[in-house]
Amino acid sequence: MSVMRRVLRLGLKLLGPALLLYFLLTTDLARLWTILVRTNPFLMVLSIVLVVPFLFLKGLRWQLILDAWQIKIGLVDATALYSVGIFLGNMTPGQAGDAVKAWYLRQRGQSLAAGLASVVLDRLFDVGIMGVLAASGLYFFWDVLPGGKAANVVTVTAMLLAVVVGLLIASNRTLRTFSIQRLVPGALKARINMQAVEQMHLEPREVAAIAAVTAAGLALTFIRVYLLFLALNTPVPIGPFIALVATIALVGTASPAGVGTRDVVMVLLLSAILKLPPADEQARAIALSTLLLVLNVVNVLVGYLVSLRYPVAVLHQQVPGEGS
Repeated sequence: MSVMRRVLRLGLKLLGPALLLYFLLTTDLARLWTILVRTNPFLMVLSIVLVVPFLFLKGLRWQLILDAWQIKIGLVDATALYSVGIFLGNMTPGQAGDAVKAWYLRQRGQSLAAGLASVVLDRLFDVGIMGVLAASGLYFFWDVLPGGKAANVVTVTAMLLAVVVGLLIASNRTLRTFSIQRLVPGALKARINMQAVEQMHLEPREVAAIAAVTAAGLALTFIRVYLLFLALNTPVPIGPFIALVATIALVGTASPAGVGTRDVVMVLLLSAILKLPPADEQARAIALSTLLLVLNVVNVLVGYLVSLRYPVAVLHQQVPGEGS
């Protein structure tokens, strides 16, 4: 690994903690504590308990993708493996650890290529819908977004186009074959099992079913998060709230567990919604970000406990002869 790549990986790991440290040093901790101790325990617990249907909806979506590709897996197993993926994904920037689900499928005799493709496609559905919702932030937070208005429009447009292209490739055999023949390097192309690629196809009705489950899962996510806002007696308009949470979900993947990057978005965008003195706004934003971290820790803890039943140590072993 080159020195530049090592520095980049280290920088990504340190970015979140550095941002979090900055906000802790610039926030009135006494005011922050006062806000946190007033958290409504019932609403907080309700938000935590809703992790169960949340995980089952995530597992159901992944099961639908695999079922469309003739890869059979039970809902309980799909949910369990998805939970492990959330646990490992939160430990890595970009949630790269989520790809461990593909190795579990490989251990069960399935194509590694199909497993990895299912993980990417699963993520595309989330990013697609969240991207559309986050794009609404261009309307609600037009005057506070950093980087310039034109840059934000270009970024959001490019992200949405990438999602559309990904879904088109998944649902069109001709485009999929063309992409492999024209875009994949020759050395890698020779290792691709085209029969497995042909298996990776979604009919329009399957795309619709997966999108519907995705929407249900994301709706539950918004409900869980809004309960946290209410728990801190911080009701906000639904439109800006949805754009805020969607933006946090997308940006949060830049650091492990979203530490630091989530706080930046919360402080920046919440100031456009709340009409409070700056010190109060930042303290409340960090308090909300803290509860979001608790929610994330619950997701990770569930995944960790499930991983004890589905050990991952064997995944570090070399898989011989994998060319699909």
